[in-house]
Amino acid sequence: MCALAAKYITAPNYQSFIAALKLVIQAKESAEIPRLIVVTGSSDYLQLKACQAIKSAWQKLDIGEPQSIETAELDQAKFQSYWSLVSLFEPEALYIFRRAGVVRGLAGWLGAIPSSAAIKSHMILECADKLTADMQKQITRLQGVVIHSVEPVGAVEYSKVAEIFLRRAGLELDDDALRLLLSAMGLDLGKIENAISTIALQFAGQKRHLTSADIAGSLGSLREDAVFDLFHLLRNRRSASAHLMTENFMNRGESPIAITGILSRFAREQIERGALVRGVEGLMSCAEADRRLKSSRIDDSLILSNVIDAITEAST
Repeated sequence: MCALAAKYITAPNYQSFIAALKLVIQAKESAEIPRLIVVTGSSDYLQLKACQAIKSAWQKLDIGEPQSIETAELDQAKFQSYWSLVSLFEPEALYIFRRAGVVRGLAGWLGAIPSSAAIKSHMILECADKLTADMQKQITRLQGVVIHSVEPVGAVEYSKVAEIFLRRAGLELDDDALRLLLSAMGLDLGKIENAISTIALQFAGQKRHLTSADIAGSLGSLREDAVFDLFHLLRNRRSASAHLMTENFMNRGESPIAITGILSRFAREQIERGALVRGVEGLMSCAEADRRLKSSRIDDSLILSNVIDAITEAST
């Protein structure tokens, strides 16, 4: 029996997610994979990664192809056919029941299974954020494993996970570059992994520590929360802080023209809110900035500063 079978983790975290997943994907033969695996938790991204990892582990055993089933299209009788019958063509089967958590009677369906020995196939149930007491009771009775998909907590844990992604990609970042990566992508594992994949394509085979200057141009568009912070500064006429923030954006590799577009978005918002003078002057300044950025040799930072001054100094 798997070490985590029939054990309910009362305070799941990222470490317990990794531990439970490893016990499944390190199996050397199908008998080592639990018959019932429930993937749950608050992170849709990690739920997806967990199912992908289990599928990959199963495929390496070369005993058949995993099958995905839409649980919402099943009734109890059809569900029973998956766990109780052995295929003549594939005696070892892995079924992934998508969105199983939407089925209200799922605990009852599991309750109809006499025992863990009655389950003839391997099943992965994708469930909702939290399991009900009835669901947990049935999973425990059937010696199932629960994989709680919980993301890391805090910048320190995200840094450690990012470093794992970097090692897998064959990359090394210096401390400033790692901080820049996390600042640009936020505490979002999906975005962090995608950004690292992009950087890996650009710097494949380079055996050196990459700097923030190396990776800045690969980090994509501004995060929405960064745009919100800039808008907050502009609304409160904090021009000096807004100047510094746009400088930071450009240091990260953001296009001055793209930043001008963000500033014009703020100006249009002001018009919608009734601050007509402020909005119109902002839009006029953005139009002039766009022209200068494309045609003049004036410093980009100075051009953007003129837009910020026009927005923050205009009367409402």
